[in-house]
Amino acid sequence: MSAHLNRLEDHAREALEPAIRGQLSPSERIALYKRFLKIEEHRIKLRHRAGAGGLEVARARAALIDTVLSSILASALNARNGNVPPIALVATGGYGRGTLNPSSDIDILFLLPRASTKLPKALQELVQEILYLLWDVGFKVGHACRSINECIQEAKADQENKTALMDARLVDGDRPLFEKFQEGFDRDCIQKNQDAFFDLRRQDLRNRHQKYSRTVFLQEPNVKEGCGSLRDYQNILWVARVKRGDSDLKKLAADRIITANTLRELEAAYDFLHRVRNELHYHTKRATDMLTLQLQGVVATSFQYPQRSILRRTEAFMRDYYRHTRHIYQHTGSLMETFQIEQEDLAENGFRSFLTFRKKDREKFDGFIARDGRIYPANNDIFKEDIHRMMRLFQHCQVRNLRLSPQIRRLVAAHWSDIDRPFCYSKTNRQVFQGILERKGEVAHTLRLMHRIGFLGRYIPEFGALDCLVQHEFFHRYTADEHTLRCIEQLDQLLDETRPQRQIYRRLFLDIVDPYALYLAVILHDTGRAENVREHIDGSAILAARLCNRMQIQGARRTRIMFLVDNHLIFYRTATSKNIYDPEVIAEFAGIMKNNDNLDALFLFTFADSNGTSPDSWNGWKESLILQLYKSTKTFLENGREKYSKKLDTDRRALRDEVLKLMREDYQQEVKQHFERMPTAAFNFRQAPEVVTQVRTVRHFIRQEKEKTNPYAFCIKWIDHPERGYSEIVLAARDKPLHLEKTCCALASEEINILSADLFTRTDGIVLNIFRVCTTNFEPVSDAKIRKRLDTTFKSILSADEYEPEKFLRRRNNFLKARTDQGIIPVPVRALISNELHPSCTTVEIQALDRIGLLHDLFHAINQYDFNTTHARICTEKGVAMDTLYITTEDGKKIVDPVVIEKLTADLNELVVRPETPA
Repeated sequence: MSAHLNRLEDHAREALEPAIRGQLSPSERIALYKRFLKIEEHRIKLRHRAGAGGLEVARARAALIDTVLSSILASALNARNGNVPPIALVATGGYGRGTLNPSSDIDILFLLPRASTKLPKALQELVQEILYLLWDVGFKVGHACRSINECIQEAKADQENKTALMDARLVDGDRPLFEKFQEGFDRDCIQKNQDAFFDLRRQDLRNRHQKYSRTVFLQEPNVKEGCGSLRDYQNILWVARVKRGDSDLKKLAADRIITANTLRELEAAYDFLHRVRNELHYHTKRATDMLTLQLQGVVATSFQYPQRSILRRTEAFMRDYYRHTRHIYQHTGSLMETFQIEQEDLAENGFRSFLTFRKKDREKFDGFIARDGRIYPANNDIFKEDIHRMMRLFQHCQVRNLRLSPQIRRLVAAHWSDIDRPFCYSKTNRQVFQGILERKGEVAHTLRLMHRIGFLGRYIPEFGALDCLVQHEFFHRYTADEHTLRCIEQLDQLLDETRPQRQIYRRLFLDIVDPYALYLAVILHDTGRAENVREHIDGSAILAARLCNRMQIQGARRTRIMFLVDNHLIFYRTATSKNIYDPEVIAEFAGIMKNNDNLDALFLFTFADSNGTSPDSWNGWKESLILQLYKSTKTFLENGREKYSKKLDTDRRALRDEVLKLMREDYQQEVKQHFERMPTAAFNFRQAPEVVTQVRTVRHFIRQEKEKTNPYAFCIKWIDHPERGYSEIVLAARDKPLHLEKTCCALASEEINILSADLFTRTDGIVLNIFRVCTTNFEPVSDAKIRKRLDTTFKSILSADEYEPEKFLRRRNNFLKARTDQGIIPVPVRALISNELHPSCTTVEIQALDRIGLLHDLFHAINQYDFNTTHARICTEKGVAMDTLYITTEDGKKIVDPVVIEKLTADLNELVVRPETPA
């Protein structure tokens, strides 16, 4: 770095001398500084591209700005022959720390000898000249003009100003004035009110961590403000300055407050984050702090990760990113806790505590000491005396509701090598670990304690392989290890759940007789993701079997674990991709479940897995599907196939009787006809009010068709389900060619998102289609204006002499644009056609970037072959459509011609690969 500074000074002396001597016009001076900065900034960028460290580059840029500011100040002073009152040019904030990323703002303080309100005219002109030149050159400058007293008052009044001034550094100007400021600031702002400052920094930490989900493992983290970010590191420097009088972490290591290894990890992480932020700024040409999916690929490629595919490079880079941010998150958290304990101890031993005779709670047991909610080692040899204490440590934390003290965390880390094969195979440890997992509602916190200090991944290496493992899938927001722990949290939280809609899950959780098997299955369900196998479930099953062998788990418990791991995705996939109103689908699913115990456990598992994936992955619509599948399968398992079918018939007759009671006398005949003419599956698991709406919709359609002799008559009725986040459209019309495609076109024209479609044709040729739809914000379509426009548009489409979908879709050009926020990491898109998934229909499985109008285009492509779509299951996850369509030939049979299947597959694949092209 010193060599670079020497070269920079040489370049500046040669290039900027004319400006300092005042030999240039204002425009020439601006051009000179711009040219100098362009050359020097490019040199710094080349060092970054060559692999220079993040701090090296950030410090080089800060040094460059120092040089420019010194030159500008010298030029201004020379122009006035030095006849100006003393002034100090002070860097603050990040610039004050001597680190400046490529597009970061420059924060400077003009330190004045007197109050800013009494500034001499000469000094005012000097400040203005410097600022105007900086702005003309192109800098984004945050500035303040203050006296020493004003600085101190501002620091006392506002913590942000205080932390900015804690990093103050003299760039140029009057050194005695700056030193006087430092003395006053240290006396009045550092040494006084230390506890209040510490509490405010803790609150800032809590607020930021709450905003970013209290985890470093977000899919798109914030490099500057998130958990384990640059701000966490800087926060600990400020606190150390106040608590210890020195912000140098090396001093903390020398005082044995942190270990040498902790110091190395913190410094390496801070340098890495600066390097990442440098790349973000260089690539975007602005101050960018969000590490989006797109930018992750950019950074990974720029950092020359060796993996061949962009996906693998990104995963490797993000794994490094998460490990570094976790080091900052955990180590700074431990330091804050250490300082807090010191503060509590000082308060405990203070005069006030002495007067009130407050006594600390203290308990000694099993080589440990519990004090103030934390667990400490009685001495540093407790694990040498009994290595099994390391497992019991976590059981004590669970039973006594204790946190790990910094001392015990360091001691466990020092004994990582003792978590070896004998330790993992030990019967004693197995029994303690089983005891931990059997305490319903208290498991997640304990496992987090284990994971935080590296114990869990060593004791269960299958889980350890998930450490910081990125899951580049549409719906996963967290890394694999964080996702697993959040799933366990979802289970634990059920114990205290009071919401009525969650009581079914709470009851099942309370009734689970083997929580050990359930929790173990959750821990293991995604372990196969680290195995690089095509289907991670296969790898997870192999690893689960290995763990069962090591833990000597046999019999029914082993069977349950293997069942849950093997089938942990099938509940969700069946509910969202198959026609769950079809008795054959229920029969097939029930065959996999085999019994109610498996069904209950997997249903509960699916709830936890979905809710632990991301905050928005569990919505009312998906829950309704999964609940329906659960209830239907439970009925099937309890009654058997024959009784199940009879029960459906009985339920259908009971439903008809209920509908008859709800409707007026003049509707009675129409109700009976509706039940006779509709397919029997149309009434499975329906509620009477829903069928009432169907009957009324059919009546109003027939009336319109007869009264107005309108061959294009139709009737639409709406049912809102705000608690589920969607609306139902009940549409009655005459069965005509392209009817479904035209319906989707009308819906797309109003940006209405289709969640699912149930398609029924009565024996009298009336089509009754039920669409579950929502807005683009996944809310019910309740706006009366949108509903009215939909009616008008649909009428225009049906009555047109020639069907021209582009006429209606052209109104909003954004419909058919591909999403770009997925970045350069490709979304796997595909169309698969199969005759194996359904007994009477050919299935079309689609995975594509979602967009309004996609379903219309799919139906359009299918209609070119004169095929019928009998059912559609629509599912969208984080901008990706995963749809399943059930189609037949005109005579209701499967499509068996291989040539036709091949051509249709090609057409559909072309459609999903190029979603920007309308049909």
